[in-house]
Amino acid sequence: MNVISSWSGGKDSCLACYKAMKEGYQVEYLLNFISKEYKRCCFHGLEAELLNLQANLIGIPIIQKEVSADMEEYEREFKQAVSEVKAGVITGMVFGDVYLEEHKIWVDRVCKDLEIQPIEPLWGMPPEKVLEDFIDFKFKAVVVSCKAELFDKEFIGRVVDKNFCITLAL
Repeated sequence: MNVISSWSGGKDSCLACYKAMKEGYQVEYLLNFISKEYKRCCFHGLEAELLNLQANLIGIPIIQKEVSADMEEYEREFKQAVSEVKAGVITGMVFGDVYLEEHKIWVDRVCKDLEIQPIEPLWGMPPEKVLEDFIDFKFKAVVVSCKAELFDKEFIGRVVDKNFCITLAL
């Protein structure tokens, strides 16, 4: 099955894409949404160029679309972007959702409207297992942003590895 993969540049979208490929899905494109207001990735605030570099390194073309912050407008723009890519060839879309039920309901509804299959390889996995799999599959990641109320600024720049997981568990 030819699919597109939602791509935020983060570990969950990366692992979901990888697992979908291991399950036999052919990922034709990565699809990323850039905020019209900030000109950065909507989900992690990463610069568009960084996501282009990621796509080049993994060898899957990336399509980046600017979207609004307003949820109704975002949904319309999301559907338009997927419809443009779909073109009769794409029959599913990979998402990196783990546990946010509200977002999964949205994904299922929107994919039904678009007549494509939602593929959620990480759905229901304990977050610790997602992180463990990401590391075990030898992916490399560095913390580029975090919630100030939860983490000290020393977390920025940390490599996501087993030592990082030990620190989180403390």
